[in-house]
Amino acid sequence: MTNTSDNTAIGSIDHVVIVVEKLASCADVYRRLGFTLSPRGVHSDALGTENHTIMLREDYFELLAVRLPTERNRQWRERLSTGGGVAGLALATSDPQGARAQWLAAGLVPDTPLKFAREVPRPDGSSLQARFEVVSLDEVAGTGLRLFVCSQPTREAVWLPELLEHANTALAIRRVRLACPDRDFSAAQWLRALPGARATSTATGIRLDTGRHHIDLARHAIAAARALGIDYQVADLARCRAVLERNAIAHTIEGTRIAVAPASACNVAIGFETGG
Repeated sequence: MTNTSDNTAIGSIDHVVIVVEKLASCADVYRRLGFTLSPRGVHSDALGTENHTIMLREDYFELLAVRLPTERNRQWRERLSTGGGVAGLALATSDPQGARAQWLAAGLVPDTPLKFAREVPRPDGSSLQARFEVVSLDEVAGTGLRLFVCSQPTREAVWLPELLEHANTALAIRRVRLACPDRDFSAAQWLRALPGARATSTATGIRLDTGRHHIDLARHAIAAARALGIDYQVADLARCRAVLERNAIAHTIEGTRIAVAPASACNVAIGFETGG
């Protein structure tokens, strides 16, 4: 029997979903940003999506495009209608049913668990099967993102050695940044979905600490919460900057941080920083 008081069923960030209109052109942008991309993955017709993953040491993000409109990708299509960008946040879990029970206890409305898979071609002509199990939440007002938990029973088919080295020296996701009309309301909603997180005030808003990552909420005069971008930890900021300059990616230096504007990264504001 699941112990619903155990917050380990809902962990920190597993991966972030960036929805894009044209997968091939956005994949080229992220290669020029210095990331190594997986081969294109195709999901089932029920999901109707295709993607490239960008694997980091313990987490990752994906570029996701809709190839076939279905009910399962309705929320992704809605985000595309307003420009795309960071649209979803997957939380790590080894117990999808336990996560669902925690969300129900918090008064949220999770779907039933969904299992799916995709084939991963290997250089020798063979393939591996990457399998996933997710539980998604109905839209939670104030969060600005589609939230779901994702189990990774076949990590060996996802975290492939050749995908972990990046020209920009990226190691990990550090934080996801959101704009909110009401930071206190948004923080309260996020804490319902992230029972193990801690909230603290910062100079610019509210920071949620999930253990390995931060979710930063800043107040903006907008109608509804919306994700702005992702900050990444890199091993070598100078090498990262050299890649951006070589590939003609517009960027600015903000102290010990490199910033790339949304117009240069498929509607995602990107930050590169060193340190843990």
